[in-house]
Amino acid sequence: MALVTISGYPCSGKSTRAKQLAAYFEKRLGEAGYDGPELRVVLVDDEGSHVERAVYDDSKVEKSGRANLFSAVLRSLGPDTILICDSPNYIKGFRYQMYCAAREAHARVCTIHVATPPDKCREWHENRGEGSYKPSTFDNLIMRFEEPSSMVRWDSPLFTIAYDEEPPYDAIWESITKGAKAPPTAAVKMAAKPPLNTLQVLSNTTSLIVSSLLSHLSHSPNSPTFQIPSPPAGATGAALVLHLPVRSVTLPEMQRLKRQFERVQTAAQASGGRAAGMWKEEEVARKFVSFLEESWET
Repeated sequence: MALVTISGYPCSGKSTRAKQLAAYFEKRLGEAGYDGPELRVVLVDDEGSHVERAVYDDSKVEKSGRANLFSAVLRSLGPDTILICDSPNYIKGFRYQMYCAAREAHARVCTIHVATPPDKCREWHENRGEGSYKPSTFDNLIMRFEEPSSMVRWDSPLFTIAYDEEPPYDAIWESITKGAKAPPTAAVKMAAKPPLNTLQVLSNTTSLIVSSLLSHLSHSPNSPTFQIPSPPAGATGAALVLHLPVRSVTLPEMQRLKRQFERVQTAAQASGGRAAGMWKEEEVARKFVSFLEESWET
């Protein structure tokens, strides 16, 4: 039904806002005048996903923690659920990943940015005591925070709430119950009933594109585009061209994007294969190119 993503600095009051929203949603659902579908409110957070504060001390361990959180989000998304994700969600790429999953589940989305000044967050953090971050981790999370923007689709609609203001409850409720449902992106549309070898085709095709791209960049590091070889691109029709970012593309980044793309595709298949498309290598190649260009905003 809906995914509400909470984002903000550490100790900015995100959990307080998440609980306030959950209570408000349950109140609206229980009102005598409510005539909408029967819904439940689910709150997914770091603690419930077994993501401890210490996870953020190490970037490698943090990736595993985010994977646990994302898995919990995937399990909770559904047509009868208003899902609130309470976590720092400070990386725009992770917010985009959840956005894609929500669109594939045909859920409405909105983002809540809890805008608390760093000094106030630091004050609350120092008074927390047990369960706090390491000082270096706390500072690092603030420094690396990628603020949500209403200019990008995965953060929209965006509600920015100051720490000393009341949330716009009614506007948020309207957004998650009556807002437009965006169709799944081209990157996650797959066949309704994929054949048995789909996972092998998916993995082989993405692996070939990644290895070919990295080989190309080793010889032409400043190339703005890369023509996908055939196979996996089709032998006929227009050439399949991947537009590259102006910065360098690394092996770890490509491995991460490959895993992310495959995770979204396999989740779509497990959820009932509602996405359109044929699980042939040419189709997978086209969708992977689309996914990479959306991730890089090229």
